[in-house]
Amino acid sequence: MQSESISELVTALVAAQAEFSAVPKGSVNPFFKSTYAALPDVVASAGPVLAKHGLAVSQFITYDDAGGDLLMTYLMHTSGEFISYAMKLHMVKNDPMSQGSATTYARRYSYMACLGLVADSDDDGVAASTPSASAFKPSLSEKVATAASAPRASGGSSRAVTENQTKAIWAITHKGLGWDDLQMYDKIEELTNRKVSSLEELSMDDAKLIIESLKALQDA
Repeated sequence: MQSESISELVTALVAAQAEFSAVPKGSVNPFFKSTYAALPDVVASAGPVLAKHGLAVSQFITYDDAGGDLLMTYLMHTSGEFISYAMKLHMVKNDPMSQGSATTYARRYSYMACLGLVADSDDDGVAASTPSASAFKPSLSEKVATAASAPRASGGSSRAVTENQTKAIWAITHKGLGWDDLQMYDKIEELTNRKVSSLEELSMDDAKLIIESLKALQDA
């Protein structure tokens, strides 16, 4: 959707794109040893250039005809001209937590797409090089047993958590469930019955139970 004319908007956008630089990646994924450009990085990098050329980006949550959640992104110019487009929100579950995570993810990519922005090197899709989500899917009997009756971890094992286990926990929570670190640690503390501030504090048995429980939650 767009205004009847977008000539002034296009002129301003061309000028702005000539000044945009690659967005610096200020957020860290510690388990994959990579960095990525989070939404605040993107807005901080592009905002001053947009304002200089009379441009602005505004984003809203709306719905499609079937009731599905959409993110509507508007690129606007001071002349009143605008361009807008919608991106479907892919939520793991129908709850506020999943909606918030999906919205943040969609806002970042929609913002960058409408302006033609790039990160200095984008490897936020690093999950593509890790085991696929299907590798984490348990059978129906495993899901039922894990979700309903699995014992809580106590941290009693002397075997330290492995790097592959910490990567699996991070991938399932952040990529599979769309959680942030706070949500991940809240769930871990619920499962282990103790305060955990780093995945490296877990034992191998802790991690095994957590991964099994997260698999069940992911496919619930």
